[in-house]
Amino acid sequence: MLRLNHCRRIGFASLVSLTVSVGALAQDAATAPSVEETAAAATQRIASDAIRSAQDLYTQVSPSLVAVGYTWEHEMGRREVVGSGIVVGEDGLVMTTLALVDPRIPDSQMRDFKIFIPSDTGDVEEVSAVFLGRDERADVAFVRAVGERKWKPVEFVDRPLEVGQPVWSVGVLPKIAGYKPYIVEGKISALLRGEFPQVLVSGSLAAMGSPVFNSAGEAIGLVVAQSEQAILLNDPRSGLSAVSRPPVIFVASKALLHSISDPPTGEPLKLPWIGVMQMAGLSKEVAEYFGLAGQTAVQIGDTIPGAPAHRAGIQPGQIITAVNGQAIPRGDEPEELPMILRRQILHLKPGTEITLTLLDPRTRKISDVSLTLEERPKPANLAERYYAEDMGFSVREMVFLDAYQRRLEPGTEGVIVAMVRPQSAAQAARLEMNDMIVELNGENITSFQQFVELYRKFREERRREAVVMVVLREGRNQTIRIEPPQ
Repeated sequence: MLRLNHCRRIGFASLVSLTVSVGALAQDAATAPSVEETAAAATQRIASDAIRSAQDLYTQVSPSLVAVGYTWEHEMGRREVVGSGIVVGEDGLVMTTLALVDPRIPDSQMRDFKIFIPSDTGDVEEVSAVFLGRDERADVAFVRAVGERKWKPVEFVDRPLEVGQPVWSVGVLPKIAGYKPYIVEGKISALLRGEFPQVLVSGSLAAMGSPVFNSAGEAIGLVVAQSEQAILLNDPRSGLSAVSRPPVIFVASKALLHSISDPPTGEPLKLPWIGVMQMAGLSKEVAEYFGLAGQTAVQIGDTIPGAPAHRAGIQPGQIITAVNGQAIPRGDEPEELPMILRRQILHLKPGTEITLTLLDPRTRKISDVSLTLEERPKPANLAERYYAEDMGFSVREMVFLDAYQRRLEPGTEGVIVAMVRPQSAAQAARLEMNDMIVELNGENITSFQQFVELYRKFREERRREAVVMVVLREGRNQTIRIEPPQ
């Protein structure tokens, strides 16, 4: 994903720029000056219309902008997390950025979700909410308000975008400004391709997670995460960074519509996969060498035994040139092609049959191979966790990715160290995060539940004795002896 630094400072007086507004609205025949008008009077009238247009948009959109917060309860304390949100459903469905609920945070540690509604006349109102889930198809997440209330949703639409087109974005200011909505104006300066087709804006945009509108008042995109942009609205260290260092990139609504129409429902989304972990986009020169000049193509680096691609006979080194007869959408760089292909597949459902067109680099033969998508294995954020508070470390159950990254033989069991508390007995013993514990006090680990039972029993019966573990670290076994705190 393209990341651009933008350090231009703006003041509140420039949040509604008359220069761009005049250029945009002068094209509208309704605002063209009559013969009787002088040039000065026409300019003043058009500028006045531009101000009213921005004011109308601000008034219309403000009730749909909220802040989304939750409590992150982890092993070392609690943290209140708040970010921007957009009402997208009359039933109180609110969309926020995936960055606010980082997939590395275990679902079990996110609690007490709330929606904060700003007010011009009183205090910020808090409404209880439930977390519906993350949606990696569009890098967003959803919550829903609890209780009956009349909500005004933003309706995102897919519209053509052109360089030079004026756009407005309405965002939410940080907690220090009462989560107040604010409006910013810019102009499309470039249309970019990639995993998500992106739009570069000259001028600026409102904060990350803000909707973007065209001159007709239609929601045509969403401001995405980019460098130097603060995720949290309740972090006093970030201040008004979104205003002093505004974003300049948004993604078009087309990337969001599928997720908004089919959001998570309270359970983790069942996402599909083909069982290919490593892929590389072919450069122009390599594509020409294989007779694929002008075509987009992705080369397979590794297939997972027993996964759909492996069962279909797909081999490492083969080159994917099409999915269901359609070429892979082009990016601005070959490195983006694997992400584009992955995103294509994510929009399908497990159980869907797809056809991949493959080129064998050895024989130069092209063939079609059909396979059925399966549900992606459980990720680490859904794994069970246990906190050994007395020794100062947490473990979680091992998931597929842990075994794959370590190239473990099938059937190898263990638990993964998820956290080591600073200045704890575990840290003093040099236990490290991501260590894989394969043995506890002389007994082989066969499951997460077995480790928890063995550890609890040992600490209850022999509290003064050291815990001895064998861990797998960087392909080698090491013995860790943790002395209990006295």
